[in-house]
Amino acid sequence: MDYNSEADRDAAQQSPREPSVQSPPEVSDSPRLSPPSMDADPARAEPSAPSEPQYQQRLPTVLDEEEYIAKHIVVPNNLEEEGHGYFHWEIDDWTQLPDRVLSSTFTVAGSDWDILLFPRGNQAGDTVSMYIEHKPKEGDDPNWHVCAMFETTMSNIDSPEVFKRNPSRHRFTQEESDWGFTRFIDIRTLVTPPDDETPPLVENGRVRISAFVRVIKDPLGVLWHNFYNYSSRKHTGYVGLKNQGATCYMNSLLQSLYFTNEFRNAVYQIPTENDDPKKSVALALQRVFYNLQICDEPVDTTELTKSFGWDSYESFMQHDVQEFSRVLQDNLETKMKGTVVDGVIAKLFEGKTKNYIRCVNVEYSSSRIEVYYDLLLDIKGHATLRDSFVNYCEIEMLDGENKYRAEGHGLQDARKGVIFESFPPVLQILLKRSEYDLTRGTMVKINDRYEFPPTIDLEEFLSEDADRSISWNYSLYGVLVHSGEPHSGHYFGLLRPTTDNKWYRFDDDRVVPVHTEEVFEEYYGGEVQQMHNPGMRMRQNSKRFTNAYMLVYIREAMADSVMCGGDAPVPEHLIKRIQQDKDDEERRIRERQELANMIRVTVIGKEQFAKHQGFDLCQFNQRQAKENQLFSELVPRNMTLGNFKKLYGECCGIEPDDFRLWTMVARINKTIRCDVPLVGGSIDMTLAQLKENRGPKWPDLRLFCEERDAGSPEGFHLERPRPGVNLVHIKYYIPDEERIVGLGSIYAHSDQLVGGIIPTLRRMAGLPADANLMLYEEVKPSLVEEMDTGLTFQRAEIQSGDIICFQQSSAEAKGEGELNTVAKFFDDMENRVSIEFVECPARNDGDDFGSANLKGSKTSVAAADSDSSDSDNTFTMVASTKTPYDQVAQRLAEEIGERDPLRLRFYTVGPNGQMRQPVRRMTSTTLGDMLPSINYAPPPINADGLKEYLVMYERLEVDIMQIEKLRNIRVTYIGKNMKDEHAVEVLVPKIGTTHTLMEATYAKVESALRNKAQGGDVAAIKPFALRFYAVSGHRVKRVIDGGENIDDLGNQRLGDVVAEYINSEEQAVPETKADEMRMETDEDLVQGMGVDVEVFHFYRDLRHTHGVPFLFRIYAGEAWSDTWARLERRLGLGEKELKSMGVVVGSQGVTDLRACQVVQEGTVGMDSSSNNNNNNRSKLSNSPGTGQHTPSVTPPPTAAAAAATIEPELGVGDQAVIANVEGQQQLAETADRNKTQDGGDSASSGNGAVPDDAGSMCVWDIIQRMVSSGQEVMDDGSGHLKTTPGFIGLNHADRSSRYRGVHQERGIKILN
Repeated sequence: MDYNSEADRDAAQQSPREPSVQSPPEVSDSPRLSPPSMDADPARAEPSAPSEPQYQQRLPTVLDEEEYIAKHIVVPNNLEEEGHGYFHWEIDDWTQLPDRVLSSTFTVAGSDWDILLFPRGNQAGDTVSMYIEHKPKEGDDPNWHVCAMFETTMSNIDSPEVFKRNPSRHRFTQEESDWGFTRFIDIRTLVTPPDDETPPLVENGRVRISAFVRVIKDPLGVLWHNFYNYSSRKHTGYVGLKNQGATCYMNSLLQSLYFTNEFRNAVYQIPTENDDPKKSVALALQRVFYNLQICDEPVDTTELTKSFGWDSYESFMQHDVQEFSRVLQDNLETKMKGTVVDGVIAKLFEGKTKNYIRCVNVEYSSSRIEVYYDLLLDIKGHATLRDSFVNYCEIEMLDGENKYRAEGHGLQDARKGVIFESFPPVLQILLKRSEYDLTRGTMVKINDRYEFPPTIDLEEFLSEDADRSISWNYSLYGVLVHSGEPHSGHYFGLLRPTTDNKWYRFDDDRVVPVHTEEVFEEYYGGEVQQMHNPGMRMRQNSKRFTNAYMLVYIREAMADSVMCGGDAPVPEHLIKRIQQDKDDEERRIRERQELANMIRVTVIGKEQFAKHQGFDLCQFNQRQAKENQLFSELVPRNMTLGNFKKLYGECCGIEPDDFRLWTMVARINKTIRCDVPLVGGSIDMTLAQLKENRGPKWPDLRLFCEERDAGSPEGFHLERPRPGVNLVHIKYYIPDEERIVGLGSIYAHSDQLVGGIIPTLRRMAGLPADANLMLYEEVKPSLVEEMDTGLTFQRAEIQSGDIICFQQSSAEAKGEGELNTVAKFFDDMENRVSIEFVECPARNDGDDFGSANLKGSKTSVAAADSDSSDSDNTFTMVASTKTPYDQVAQRLAEEIGERDPLRLRFYTVGPNGQMRQPVRRMTSTTLGDMLPSINYAPPPINADGLKEYLVMYERLEVDIMQIEKLRNIRVTYIGKNMKDEHAVEVLVPKIGTTHTLMEATYAKVESALRNKAQGGDVAAIKPFALRFYAVSGHRVKRVIDGGENIDDLGNQRLGDVVAEYINSEEQAVPETKADEMRMETDEDLVQGMGVDVEVFHFYRDLRHTHGVPFLFRIYAGEAWSDTWARLERRLGLGEKELKSMGVVVGSQGVTDLRACQVVQEGTVGMDSSSNNNNNNRSKLSNSPGTGQHTPSVTPPPTAAAAAATIEPELGVGDQAVIANVEGQQQLAETADRNKTQDGGDSASSGNGAVPDDAGSMCVWDIIQRMVSSGQEVMDDGSGHLKTTPGFIGLNHADRSSRYRGVHQERGIKILN
């Protein structure tokens, strides 16, 4: 139910004549002595629990009807009255009223009404219940409705100023024809006045009940609608989209695009007839649009999000609608290339801006044209949309210290700004409703009032050269609204589907018409004016958290073609596919209905029992062998058992009189055994009745078929066995064949000795009369016990359905293997599994520099499949999980031709196909220790009913006993340049120092270099050395000198290891003592001496590091141009990558980019214009999403930056927002500070962080100045430097990791 206030929600209650679970909670009186004046909404009165009557101390009384209605039932400004009236009902004897009574009928605004009264309460004791009821007239439309504001009162007949009132409002319909108050007033207060001077409401049994009614017009047809059984298609002609959990942002945009008729027609014309519906975004969007045209119910978008490559988790993540719009349009544009609709998206949504700089005193200007598909406008500090456009085009003066360096003219005063070259036919405007609050360290929403007009003329913002032959007037066609905070909320759209001025609210699956006034004033934002009544405390105005965040304007001159250009024909294949989907869905519904009337019956026959190798009579699951399948059929639930016996007999070739069926029961010990025979009256029972009575636990009805044999009594199919006679199943185990045979069943009396059946067992198995037998009982899967033949069957606790296994005694049996008894056989069967052993493939990320001492790593099974197609590398073994480790290794070694089983190592493979840690060889290790836990995922079952597992193995160069005493360490080897990077794996003792690691690495690298040399000539290898250092977080942590503990490698103390090649003929290996790595003072400088500094890679922020760092020597007095030339050779990168790379210099320990010196910028630096915040497509602004698809925020403009060296992308989550915003602020401040320190003019040069004499700068001097300014080099207390005295940071994107971790800046990805 839709209410305007809490009072409505709490007060209204349906009449009990048609009880409804949808009725709101009950409400009763207000405790106020004087009812409030309801200026805008009569439901603002707040009724509470029944209490003393409400007394009116001033006029009007209930008999001053017109004045009473005018004061107490006030029509809100946005509503209009159709008519009003009142009715008085005087009761002379209250005590004689029945429990339920109706007043006479009265008419208001052409509608008939009456009062429904419950003097002693309506399912609410001690209270009076009162309702007002609308009475439809004969011939009225069954879908009639009347909206009314009303009050019901009880007053003293002689003193009409004494009354109790309760207001409400309601939409009266056929389903809810009465409405009112279940707890109108407490019965005890009717005759008990609050004081001696006030008369009671009921005096001498007399009381007046009055109703005051205002009927309200409902021009849109949805006023106060509860939306139960609401049909959007029926009321509006449109349907909504289902919300998958957090896709409301997507739904609002899709509806806006759908009603852009030219866009929809273009989507229909994309060729998709051969596309996969699960992977084609275009096809999925076509289906969504077509379903929006034809369906009567809300349309599902799951297929569309799946075509993006999203899982259900992605669908529950809210994203930024601007970002979603971009990636969707990008994907469609790619699909449209080379088709008849190529370029349609650009035609509809593309506009152009011109960024310019014009000198004031000389004839010089510079400009750049950029393309945009949507505009991001500031709203903070701006009252209207026009104000934002004025701010967008505001001119910035470059003068004073910020002069512009014009080519050929030097430093000049200039004007800098942006102007529009054109606006697109469909102008999408994003309002910057959120910003990063540096004080609170989080995103906050801007709820300021911001007005947008229904039409706007944008000609004043065009450049002088723009085409003005056609009007640039734009009309508003869409308002996308956000309600809530930056990290939570809801989204919906207010749209004009046609050029008519009719607006609708598209709120996920519901479409509702709205007033035009609601589109504007309601969603401007700002403060809500709180209503207050005289005598009540003034309440402070509150912010509106529901406001517009995206506007869609369409150029009036093109509105007809964009919105009403005619519908393009829907692709024929699309219609066929959707019709096929509907047919398939109808077929599935029919099948489900049919299945509801069917039951599956599974029967165990004599043949299945004979072949079964395992516990019980069979397996009622996937573990039942494929070649020994049971009878299992779907039959009608109402089929009788007699008819089923005929059906089963025909299928198996048995006469119905030659067998009888037993029900199966699940015993407490987890066995499934025969229970009772189905004879006599059971024959006439239906299968559904049998299932309900005998096997409700299972999805199917399970039966056992007992066939007649020579020993069966006459009429055995008609009657049960005699009391004390039990049906016992017999199995015979053959040890030398390691198999068991089901021989059939026998009947044994409870008083008979167990040994008495031995002659029968010999005869059944065809054994000699003097054969010694051993008898076992199958107690439960984990327990098979040898039986005492001297006990009776009763003492042995044998009952019908039990199973006895027997074999010849161990002395007479031919089998001498491990499974020489029934108990051992069943133990083996219970733990038997099928294992496929696959050799570990050569990994891609392992030792790629020479052959590894230790092969294998955590690699995917898919890779194993591609590398191990040779049958010699794959072996399938069926064995018990209790098989010892050494036996498994021995069997595998024999199969694959490995002489030493100890040179095999096994790896567990998880359910996701990833190798885990190697299996440790111990005396207690078994095959079961090589398998993953069944708790992760149940394993598949093969045709023999065995669980299937995968185990990977590797061949070792040394035996596993030695391997387990060693540690495998991966070292990153860097050759003569950074492109010469390899992974080297070495085996070193687990206990020792890094000196062992250094020697092993050197030997391996030397061997690899020797092998690469021509002819293996050792002389071709120049003398070289390796420098080792520890790396953590892509930063050099310390230089390794060989004295560190091996245990510290890979942890927080030392991290990973890098070995750097150094040609000893060109550069001596630097010492690592602190006093020799410090920055020398001017007095100590000697020409040619240098110091090593760290060089590392980062992206926009010093904390966002990537790649392999290294040490690089700098020299006193060496110009930056010469240093950069040497660094280029060390990096070994291409010219394009080097040009786009930004370079900063800082002292060690600095993490703030503002504390660094920018010495070189990339060619794609951040633009310095404060106006360059338009969201162009070729170079997206750094507009991060909030993680909750709130309106994007553009970071502060920078004077220059060394940060953005690739096409910026949208961020994910708050951390990306913080990193982007703070990083660019730091870069801006760095540029300004460097401009002051180095005497250069950043603005004039266009890349302001770099001084004019950048080429002559000396990195040595920069670092020395930073160190001497108080930034000390940290020491770890051991006399060795933890870090180098300074660093050179290279700012660029890591191509290998750009789309993962902190470098994944796009919040939305369409993967297909």
